[in-house]
Amino acid sequence: MNVIFIIIGMNVSLIFLFDKSKLDNKEWFFKLLILNVILFLIASISVLIGFGKNTAINSLFAPMMTQFAYYVLSKSFYLKYKRNSVDTYWTMDRALFLDGCFNSMFWLISILLFLFVL
Repeated sequence: MNVIFIIIGMNVSLIFLFDKSKLDNKEWFFKLLILNVILFLIASISVLIGFGKNTAINSLFAPMMTQFAYYVLSKSFYLKYKRNSVDTYWTMDRALFLDGCFNSMFWLISILLFLFVL
């Protein structure tokens, strides 16, 4: 069961890895935000009542914080460079250095947030 909580807790990172355009799409972003708020509330209630205190249910706190971090990084990238970042995970194009820096910064923040929550 803990593995399922961990996979669900990494939903934003997994979407970022396989289809980053969904995070840039407003409709998908808000649907994912609603899901992550629900997960955050479930984790909060579980911790408050003492259910799952020593399990990976704490990983359900991470998606909302990770999505917020993506939003802040994405908006700051857009304000600075006047464009959305490009997915560089599956390409080795050296012209996309700034996009690669953005993507690696997001990965670092999302992994640190996830480890901090656990």
